[in-house]
Amino acid sequence: MTSDPVERHLERQIEAFAFMRSDLYAHTLEHALADYRAHGVTYRFFENDPARKAMSTPGVRLMAAFHFLALTGNAPDIATRLPSCGGAPGQWDALWEAMRARLEFDEARVGALFAQTPQTNEVLRATVLTAGLSTFARGWNLPLRLFEIGASAGLNTRIESDDFIVAERAACDLHPLDVNREEDCTRLLAYVWADDRERVDLLRQAIARARMQPLVVEQADMFEWLTRRVEPKVGYATVVMQSVVADHLTKDERARLSGIVEAIGHEATPNGPFGWLRMEFHPDSRRYQTRLMTWPGGFDDLIATSTGHAREIEWIA
Repeated sequence: MTSDPVERHLERQIEAFAFMRSDLYAHTLEHALADYRAHGVTYRFFENDPARKAMSTPGVRLMAAFHFLALTGNAPDIATRLPSCGGAPGQWDALWEAMRARLEFDEARVGALFAQTPQTNEVLRATVLTAGLSTFARGWNLPLRLFEIGASAGLNTRIESDDFIVAERAACDLHPLDVNREEDCTRLLAYVWADDRERVDLLRQAIARARMQPLVVEQADMFEWLTRRVEPKVGYATVVMQSVVADHLTKDERARLSGIVEAIGHEATPNGPFGWLRMEFHPDSRRYQTRLMTWPGGFDDLIATSTGHAREIEWIA
């Protein structure tokens, strides 16, 4: 295995894109990796600013930067080769040449986009999250108080269903996005794979609906926010919700999060129950598990397993 962090991350992301059936991204990043190894423009991009080497998911960041430029009309040579922008699929070699040229003469702009914190708000995950909330609501027959951490633009915080009533909603993110700002919405779209038209279309629809359901995602550290904002309340079923948050935390931060949530849970009563709904990666199964932990009692139930985009769902409960 290579000791170069950029090579190592690109190799992993190529494998992940291929596994999750994004041929466009897998093949384009193969070109980028070959160019990096040949000390081409991709190599110079990382050498010119060594801080880029330490940033997470370089392949995702790089593709999102190019996608953003295409979506905003600033890279028509790239846009014509991306299905999300109306381009024809399968133009991998031509797409890479357009991206390589853009990286060569517009490094500063690509670099600024590359440095932004990756933002995803996968609305397909609402399927498994709604099932978890329905399970929680059925167990207590009380209106819900919903608190989401790592909420991005809060699209999934706005979940609605005939199976439950949400009396209160709140959300936080360290770098929240606002659905009423076009640039923020374009950032969300940029992190969706350009050859996954279903997810692109669903995200656009979710953004349009969210604009009719006002919600401010608070800019906050989730640890402080949970301690300050969340506690069980008599007459309501209070639930903390998260999806693919743990992937971005260190081992110590994951332990800290568990400790804070469990401390809240210990304050729950039969008339004021508390739940922790999370969709997170399970390394043993190589799948994402949607689990619901409830108090009183601290029972932890598996609701479903799926891919990271909540496809190929296997229902357990």
